[in-house]
Amino acid sequence: MRVWLCFAMLFLAVPPVAAQKVLPARFAGWQAVAAGSSTATAPEPSPANAALFRACHQQSVEQQVYQRNGATITVTVHRLGDPSYGYSAYSLLRPAPVTDFRPTAHSAVGANEAMLLLGNLLVDISGQNLAADARDFTALAAQLKPHASDEPYPTLWQYLPAERLIPHSDRYALNARTFEQALGVATGPWASGGWVGFEQDDAEAEVAQYRIAGRPATLVLLSYPTSDLAAGHVKEIEKLFDVNPGAKPSGGKPVLYARRTGSLVGLVSGAPSQAAAERLLRQIRYQTVVTWNAPPLKPRQLSMGDYVVGSIYGTFAIIVIAFVAGIALGMIRIVAKRFIPGLVFDRRRSVEILQLGLNSKPIDARDFY
Repeated sequence: MRVWLCFAMLFLAVPPVAAQKVLPARFAGWQAVAAGSSTATAPEPSPANAALFRACHQQSVEQQVYQRNGATITVTVHRLGDPSYGYSAYSLLRPAPVTDFRPTAHSAVGANEAMLLLGNLLVDISGQNLAADARDFTALAAQLKPHASDEPYPTLWQYLPAERLIPHSDRYALNARTFEQALGVATGPWASGGWVGFEQDDAEAEVAQYRIAGRPATLVLLSYPTSDLAAGHVKEIEKLFDVNPGAKPSGGKPVLYARRTGSLVGLVSGAPSQAAAERLLRQIRYQTVVTWNAPPLKPRQLSMGDYVVGSIYGTFAIIVIAFVAGIALGMIRIVAKRFIPGLVFDRRRSVEILQLGLNSKPIDARDFY
């Protein structure tokens, strides 16, 4: 009891580990001029987006000011839950780019703000005339990359039709809060997000704006783990919207055009006609492919050295396991004999040992004690 109490006191005495600082002291000639702060409860630089960062499971915030040749920039790093949440926040907050150069695969450099996505790290850079310094941010990204998650990004945006797409209007959502911001509405059936099935069915959504016949239209892609889940949610959508009404909408519900392909559901709102909506839905670049002739996995051919080294490791592991098991059994015997003597080990009346009886002496279990 005293040993466990000591371990508990030692564990409670260890202070919590602070969030790791990731911003470098310098990059591409830029020098840090003020000490950054990195804590899990640090306030977000933009209070208006606090709810969004909470929805994206923000873990920490770090901010640092840099200077070079009289110019000043402020770099803020948001560590989010994973690359999917990072991509969602990036798609919702990225600035309108003023240059085609991109420091990372997912990045946008505006006039006074730049945003880079590195795994689960969302890097926000503010300053003046950032387009002239865009290539410097490649060096910053290289220093931040080892601290970022290497899990893959979402690929739902790749299914969006390219024709008539309004540039930089695509938004990615993983929950009702980000879905509401992606749609840009706060009321009505669209905004609730409960009918999508984010939490209960692991749904994900991609929202993009299109221009059809001179008027804006919204395309929503909903991806589900299985086709059955997608079909079930189409039925839920039909309860809230007037789906594919043709030439005679009912007028009681918002008009929505839908098309399901496997586990992907496409929805169009604001189209001038059902024909125009179906034309856009048919352009969704999504196909389900069933492969029957996939080659089997080929096991790696091990060399003789691999067998020898593996045998040594295996033997050593067996020795360690046997040693630990022997000590554990000895400790169990000592504890049992100390606190419950005669009940588990060294029992005279209830223990019979199987004997072959090869000699003429009668077998008596008491002879063993």
